[in-house]
Order: sequence, then structure tokens, then C-alpha cells
Amino acid sequence: MVDIVQRVQSKGIVETAHRVAMHMRQLFDYAVDLGELENHPALGLSRVLSAPKTKSMSCVDVDDAKVLLQAINGFESPVTKYGLLLVAYTFVRSSEMRFMKWSEIKDKSFWVIPAERMKMKKPHVVPLSKSVLKILKALKSINGDYEYVLQSVYKTNKPISENTMLDGLYSLGYRHKMTVHGFRSLASTVLNEKSGFSHDVIERQLAHKERDAVRAAYNRAEYLDERIIMMDWWSDWLDSLLEN
Repeated sequence: MVDIVQRVQSKGIVETAHRVAMHMRQLFDYAVDLGELENHPALGLSRVLSAPKTKSMSCVDVDDAKVLLQAINGFESPVTKYGLLLVAYTFVRSSEMRFMKWSEIKDKSFWVIPAERMKMKKPHVVPLSKSVLKILKALKSINGDYEYVLQSVYKTNKPISENTMLDGLYSLGYRHKMTVHGFRSLASTVLNEKSGFSHDVIERQLAHKERDAVRAAYNRAEYLDERIIMMDWWSDWLDSLLEN
């Protein structure tokens, strides 16, 4: 078995070698579950392989953001179009966006993402700019009768699939150039380099974990007032790309 997976790896396809090792392990796991074996030699087989390369989250350069935003704004499917625009304006993670519910919008001012959907397992507040509210109004006319803001057109009371927005970017010619997660990188770059807002405020809106325990203890207010202003600034920056 070691020889098999290492021969696959020798062809330069390390990820495939790991998948082969996984399938071999699963086969023996099944035999153990059936009571045919007490243990098996495929356990830990992937240890003989090199670590697979981590895939970077592709993101366009700041100078190319205008063309990207305008391409998204011309997308034919309204739900995919508005979903991508919402991700751009809020720079939340894909899963946080996909499962957004109308009930999570508070006072037409904030989107409160529940803790169970957040990577850090704590509620996250996203201030909503005027442009985001316009997008939500457009989606309300389409999906207002459903639970999910980005309702699937194929399954009742289910959000769009995990690949819908990524496939949308691919169809626009951005394969290997931009991912849904890439909007977080784009926002982080622009806000840190151009906005003048503090790194702490930006990191809190990105919902990154505070590595410094002392600073975290003093951040209980979570900079909400500054984040409201910052999200309006970010919204204006994106608006300028779409208007020019």
C-alpha cells in the first residue's frame, strides 16, 4: 500500500495520492465496522506522503477590482449577482452569507450573524450601509416570502449551494483569479492601506480572533461606532467603482 500511494505521489500529484490513501483507509475501516478485522494496515497511511500544498484564496489586485465589480453587476442571475455584491460589501465568509436569514436583519441597520455560524463561535454584527440596504430591498422582492435571503431556485426553503457564487465568478472568467473568500482579502488590503481606520477596527469587522489576550479584554465595546463609519466608507469606495 505504501508503494501504491508513493507511486502516485511520484507523478507530482500529491493531493491525488492523499485521496488514494484516504479511500484505502475507508475500505479497511468498513471491514472493521463489519467485524471482519480488528485493525488494519492502512491506518495512518498518509504519513508516508508529503504534505499537500495549501491552496491560496485567489484575489484580484486592487486596481482590477473595478472591472470585477462591474462584471458582477452585469450578471444575469439576480440572486447570484446580489449574493456576490453582498459578499463584496460585507466581506463575510461564504457560509455566513449563504445562510443569511431575513430575521437576522435588525432595525434595518445591522445584520447579526448568530454564534453557531461564525468561525469564532460568537455573534457578529455587520453594519448595513445604504447600498447594502438597496441590494436587500431588491432581494426582498424576489425572496421575501422565504426564510433565506439567498433562496435556492431548486430547493424549497434552502439557501443557494456552496458553489453557486464561486461558479458565478468562474463564469465571469475569474477562475484562479478570484474566490468568494477573496473579497475578505480585498477589503482588508484596501481598508488597511487607504481608509485610515485602525487595524483593530478592521480586524474586528473581519471577525478575526484577537491573539493578544490583554487587548481582547479591553475590546469589549468591539468598536461598533467606528465600524459603522468604516463600513459606510467601504461602501462608498465600492460604489465609486460601479459608478465610474
